[in-house]
Amino acid sequence: MKIIDRHNFISVVCVCFTLVVCGKLILEKMTGFTDEFYIENIFICLGICVLATFILSMHYYLQNFPFIPVVIGQYVLLIGVIFASIWISSRFIDMSPSAYKDMFVSVTIPYVLGAAAYYISYFFEIKKANEFFSKL
Repeated sequence: MKIIDRHNFISVVCVCFTLVVCGKLILEKMTGFTDEFYIENIFICLGICVLATFILSMHYYLQNFPFIPVVIGQYVLLIGVIFASIWISSRFIDMSPSAYKDMFVSVTIPYVLGAAAYYISYFFEIKKANEFFSKL
């Protein structure tokens, strides 16, 4: 059962992006932080939302594998791509000494929340489908 498909991919990305950016803005307002790289960070948030949504949408093709390794593998893939991007970017521009830690925290918290919401809705859909088939 596909929850994220090509018909709703963009809308799922838009919802995730909106939630992440609103969370970022609220956190910055609460802490009094002003972001000097605001535009760059917004586009990085968009890229990460697209990547994370794409990785979660691949769950449909990985259903034949055990659930826990798939979830962990998806997370490791996301973090690996982000760390590789930081490593490549650091060859061309100056990065913060804590760039890896900052991105790890900034990506892990929203991804865990989003993945939890995705998998909870996925299991509810499976439960509804099982109830429907049991009534037949």
